[in-house]
Amino acid sequence: MQRQQEKECFERVKKLAKDKNDTRLLSFLYKATANSESSLFPDFLFDGGFIEHFQVSAANENKKGSKHNIAVNDFERESKETFEQEKIEFLQSPPRKNPVIGTYDLKVTKHEMVCPAYNYESFVKSFKRNFEKHINSLQKYTGDKTNGIFLIELVGANITVMQNGRFLKFYRLAIDQELLTYINQYTEYLKFIIFASADSYEILELNEIPKLLYNLPHGLTFGVGRFINEKLSLF
Repeated sequence: MQRQQEKECFERVKKLAKDKNDTRLLSFLYKATANSESSLFPDFLFDGGFIEHFQVSAANENKKGSKHNIAVNDFERESKETFEQEKIEFLQSPPRKNPVIGTYDLKVTKHEMVCPAYNYESFVKSFKRNFEKHINSLQKYTGDKTNGIFLIELVGANITVMQNGRFLKFYRLAIDQELLTYINQYTEYLKFIIFASADSYEILELNEIPKLLYNLPHGLTFGVGRFINEKLSLF
């Protein structure tokens, strides 16, 4: 399951980078291949560096993991069980009397995931917790670290950027003063961070952080939008 998540995020970012003709990022992605030792750090290797993937969320996390991922797994399991039950009931329902040729009975059922609470504070905690975990693995890594890259995937509800109380844009790591200051401690270990969400990404070069911090816009705050996960079944 974990390897599948890594591969899907990697391929999605590669496609987005190709659409944008992001030659700097593509120069790494095209060379990278999955680590044959899937349980070891890092996830992807290329001549001159590595790419390590992990997920973060704006939902709370505990020892059992992210409440978002727990909710997704529960939803997938329950949806599958509900679908099988609905299928049995549908197949056992009596046939129509004198049906008109070429017409069909359609039944559509909808299942919606019960989502956990999301907030920016939980996102910051998730980011730092997972970042430090992978930094610890990186410090033990003896391979080539010249171009060290963390591919960080935001899952669940997206984060919104507000300026003076008005919606400005969706989240970008490059304008988050708290996390930029935090990441700046680790410039000796990493060269780039790719921050990805469902349909977008940004690439952050760590040696540019002081300049980013100096040029940050004023009056920025962060909120979290809604997350909707639904499954439709057609009988």
